[in-house]
Amino acid sequence: MWERWRISFSRRSGREMADRLLTKIHKWYERLEKLGKGQEALLVWGFSALFVFGVTIAMGTLTSGFHLVDDWEFAKYADRMTLDGISLWDCLKEAVGFDLTLRFRPLYYFNRVLMAYVFGINLTALSVVKAAEIVATIAALYYCARQMKCNMVYAALFSLTVMVGYQSAVWWKLGPQESFDMMMFAVGFFFLQKWLSTDRKGYAFVSFGALFLMSLYKEPFILLLPFVGLYVLYAGMQGRKATIANLWAAARERLPYLLAIGILFLTEMFLIVFVIGANNYDYVGLDESVSADQYLQVWSDAAHADLKWYVRFGILMGLIFLTYWEQTKKLLWEILLAAAVIVPQCVTYGKTALEERYLLPCVFGFAFFFVVVGCQFKPLSGKRRIAYLLCLLLMLAAHGRVMLREAQYFTYRGESIKTMMENTLDLVSGTDKKVLSCFAPNLEGNRTMYYWFRLHGYDEVFYWWEDEKKIDRSFGPREDEQADFEEIDVVLMYNQEDRHWCYEPSLDLSDFTEQVCGTVTMYVRNE
Repeated sequence: MWERWRISFSRRSGREMADRLLTKIHKWYERLEKLGKGQEALLVWGFSALFVFGVTIAMGTLTSGFHLVDDWEFAKYADRMTLDGISLWDCLKEAVGFDLTLRFRPLYYFNRVLMAYVFGINLTALSVVKAAEIVATIAALYYCARQMKCNMVYAALFSLTVMVGYQSAVWWKLGPQESFDMMMFAVGFFFLQKWLSTDRKGYAFVSFGALFLMSLYKEPFILLLPFVGLYVLYAGMQGRKATIANLWAAARERLPYLLAIGILFLTEMFLIVFVIGANNYDYVGLDESVSADQYLQVWSDAAHADLKWYVRFGILMGLIFLTYWEQTKKLLWEILLAAAVIVPQCVTYGKTALEERYLLPCVFGFAFFFVVVGCQFKPLSGKRRIAYLLCLLLMLAAHGRVMLREAQYFTYRGESIKTMMENTLDLVSGTDKKVLSCFAPNLEGNRTMYYWFRLHGYDEVFYWWEDEKKIDRSFGPREDEQADFEEIDVVLMYNQEDRHWCYEPSLDLSDFTEQVCGTVTMYVRNE
């Protein structure tokens, strides 16, 4: 009997504690919702800035330097405008013009050259600019959710679901275009909703301008334009029956904007397919030479890697939706909108699946349905609502852990490369000693070596080609000049701690002393 009383008391005590906790949360939430617009803005922007800069400063990504990836381009354009002496305008024409023979992203290289002109190879300053883009993106996504009638908590959850996870690499990597594009999309989508709710034409112009800039920065974001058009129709269909007549009436009310979005989308797709050439995008799209089993394997691997938390929690939340089958069937518009974001991205990256930064903008569609729509789904109540919100919070926590782990590795790798380059420069500066860079097949690593050392007054870097067993300059006016291994004084290569490592160069390093610098290794010839 005593044991039954003890269990009964324990249960009552647990329920009382839960009730007190829920009461406190409810009171805190009520105070939060009573904040004025100015106070809310201060809270949102302050939290976004503290969160982003807190992570990037605490994890050291802001000052981690070069990473032998896309950031070599800053060194290239700084080299062109300083050592080669070409003007900013000529450098812009050269960079944008060359890229347009391969891809359609003119604004990306315009911005890249301009940043190199302003900051040179000060990657800390460039990283601060990148972090500021993320702050603006998180805040803009929050206000997008507020425009879609989310409360403050759900709006914050929506914004963080989009930007926290494996895709958080765009917070610190200087090569990816997704941070700027998500910022432009969020701004454009926010002003679209402001226009739809107020009918003020100025908001429509700002929205279209932001989306136009977005479409010039990276091609997959062009595929968001159909979603924008569908969302305009969705807003116009609110309170109307789903008939062809009502759909046409909703389209006529916003026809100039819809036409502008449609013309922009079709024009840019025409340029990509018929002018630049879709074959230049060998890593995207569908390929007849790739079997169905290969596609299945790629996506299966992704579902156990960068997509794993979206898949696992998405299934759980989907099952909760299915317990309200009759009401869920009425969400066809919302499902169509989410699919308009997700499906084109999955098709675009069909051969490689979605990973890291390529999760953007796909996760926007996921968050739109499971956060914005899910949290406002009126039938969802009781224990199932608690379970649903717990899924969202646990998914965010899992992605937060991923973000911190990736930031830690990024910093470690950057500091390793920085140590290696600075130590090498100390050894060879002012001498005729030769350096051998063994970072191929990662040509970006070799290009970093070429431009970084040139900008620091040293131009005796050679490159190793494993397949040909050849040493040459590879870059610049003397690219065909070769050297014998006996002339090399310092050898640089990845070690197995680096994710780019794929082989050990077949070089006799018995006459060299090994110096490990984190994820890269120096071999210095014995005097």
